[in-house]
Amino acid sequence: MRALVLTTSYPARIGLLSGRFLATLLEGLAGRGWDFDVVTPAPAGGGVGGAERPIRVIPVSYPGGHAGGGLAHAAGIPEELARRPLKWLLVPGMLHGLLAEADRRLASGGYDLIWSHWLLPSGALGAGLARRHSLGHLATAHGADVHVLERLARLPGARGRLAALFARTTLIAPAEHTAQRVAHALGGARVACVPLPVASAAGRGAPTGGPLRLLFLGRFEPIKGPDLLLEAAARLDPGCAGDLTFAGAGTLEAALRARAAALAIPVRFPGVLDGPAKEAAIDAAHLVVLSSRRLADGRGEGLPHAAAEALARGVPVVAPREGALGELLARSGAGIVYDARDDGARIGALAAALTAAADPERLGALRVRAARAGQRFASDLVLPRWDQWLRRAQEEAA
Repeated sequence: MRALVLTTSYPARIGLLSGRFLATLLEGLAGRGWDFDVVTPAPAGGGVGGAERPIRVIPVSYPGGHAGGGLAHAAGIPEELARRPLKWLLVPGMLHGLLAEADRRLASGGYDLIWSHWLLPSGALGAGLARRHSLGHLATAHGADVHVLERLARLPGARGRLAALFARTTLIAPAEHTAQRVAHALGGARVACVPLPVASAAGRGAPTGGPLRLLFLGRFEPIKGPDLLLEAAARLDPGCAGDLTFAGAGTLEAALRARAAALAIPVRFPGVLDGPAKEAAIDAAHLVVLSSRRLADGRGEGLPHAAAEALARGVPVVAPREGALGELLARSGAGIVYDARDDGARIGALAAALTAAADPERLGALRVRAARAGQRFASDLVLPRWDQWLRRAQEEAA
């Protein structure tokens, strides 16, 4: 089986943070007999790899794509557009390039399915291409796309048009909370929920005593809130936290390093971690802290893959009481959720949550529940479900 994957986020070369969870998913499905052609915007600076089967990356150049870091594969497209509004001028060229390249390849034949990641813009493009080429279409919602979809659906007459656009598309979201939001935005459409797989197995066991070792995993961007964690750590009583690790990269890194220099506890910045290095960092932590914030436009985090990676290795997660992750943690007890209002309230609530988590008995109970919740992301359970839905989308179109 061969699918054309349409996405604006993918680790098109070594060192890119964007869409790493998608690469993990495709690699797992490649082991089940799938071939993928990944059509994605070319990253600024070139150096694209992965041109061999079963996963072939097809970078699409677009006007201005190499200026100022381009639009895709950097801080994230929403972040780039918010930070540099002039980059909206790059959007039409990027979308035209993706559409033209995908259309050209589909016209050559040999594909069984189109698989779009993020409903907007990729899902919308994929829905039109699927009709044109009489192919099945599966579209996966992830987070930022759902926020845009909800805003569009509020416009007069837009909900019905969006529902018609995706009427012949098989829709999937990795979290139940996200699936419900998409279903509501599309006027009651059916949206399946299938978790994203985590490649690694359960961890080797984390530290059981001593001051807290805290780990942040992800992009250093405002929506991820790494700065909120630093400020919360500054409020902790001496001896509560032993060290703090920020694994990732992004536009806030310089500011984070400057603020960290003033803290009493050691703060490490090992860069972007992957594979065994990431697993070792998770295993060494008492808690993974994903201190996201809701932006002024209302956009917040969904279910970050870093949370799934932590839970799969039995490490509890600390996060705001909102979105798909907050719902998962509150329901499973696999971590600690704290009140999510403005930045000041979040910082205070996070500091209180970390202080409470320092109790060894409570931390032990959290670890047990985290390991239990993490089982839902196991590759051997999740990949067959993704395989089934891909084949179902192809068969329904046929």
